[in-house]
Amino acid sequence: MAGRRPNRRAIKRHCSYTTEEAALILGVAKGSVRRWLKAGLPHLAEQRPFLILGSDLRAFLDRRDKPKQRCGLHEFYCFRCREPKPAAGRLIDYTPRTALSGQLSAICEDCDTIMHKNFSASKLALLERQAAVSFPQGDPRLNEMGNPRCDDHFEKELKR
Repeated sequence: MAGRRPNRRAIKRHCSYTTEEAALILGVAKGSVRRWLKAGLPHLAEQRPFLILGSDLRAFLDRRDKPKQRCGLHEFYCFRCREPKPAAGRLIDYTPRTALSGQLSAICEDCDTIMHKNFSASKLALLERQAAVSFPQGDPRLNEMGNPRCDDHFEKELKR
């Protein structure tokens, strides 16, 4: 279950929930709801079991979620820094994958981590205005090479 976000749409605003009911509806463990109570989730503590108002639960989960971080055209998401970062020296490599798209590679200017991002070939002209884009050539693939070496050593052994 780790890594999944609770489904806030399953919460009814005008209902109250026990810890077990909230966990069941959200698809999380009871311990998670108990941790949320300790972290400041409002609840009715005068009676046992604790009751959690649906509107409070939904508002708590909305406050708890971080907004998505969008990368600009020349920015990459750095997994070490955990935020969008521009390329060091504005130097970016573009490797085509298909006729319509490819992959950008750059180095984070803060932590020197290699960053990657899928990119549309139609936006390359816009990116070249903001950064220096290079198109490195890799080694040729086996099927693109000329004539392969002939394995004639089998024939030599048979002639002896």
